[in-house]
Amino acid sequence: MRALTVEEPLSFPRAAPLHAVVPIRSPDASALRALGYARSVASHLTVLQLPGEDSALTRKRLRRLGAAFGAEFVQLAAGRDPIEQVVTAIDAISADDPDHRVVVVLSGIVPRHPWLLPLHDQSLRLKLRLFGHPKVAVIDVPYHV
Repeated sequence: MRALTVEEPLSFPRAAPLHAVVPIRSPDASALRALGYARSVASHLTVLQLPGEDSALTRKRLRRLGAAFGAEFVQLAAGRDPIEQVVTAIDAISADDPDHRVVVVLSGIVPRHPWLLPLHDQSLRLKLRLFGHPKVAVIDVPYHV
């Protein structure tokens, strides 16, 4: 790789539209913060509902709060590996529109004491799985408790 000189014109790649994917289990404060951030950076929003809470109730709460206006909801199946389901959903979004870049916005709880971090950080496996995925960026939105 060679260094640029002052005389050379600098060209940037064309900005691609972003499609945000937010996996959530329930509409808690950390999930709402992640959804708010995703809405601020992306033109499209997909909420991946992890198994655990009633999906219709979650959608109703998010829409009532205004956090999921215009979002597409995808219910992930119980009993299967949620990491693989999230990766499969991201692959499907990438295949539908290859010009979009996918941004996975993860809500993370940051505990007051650092020794409690392994209990709260459930997203490390997903981050590692998506690290080498082309056209995918992973963003952590911390929520301090």
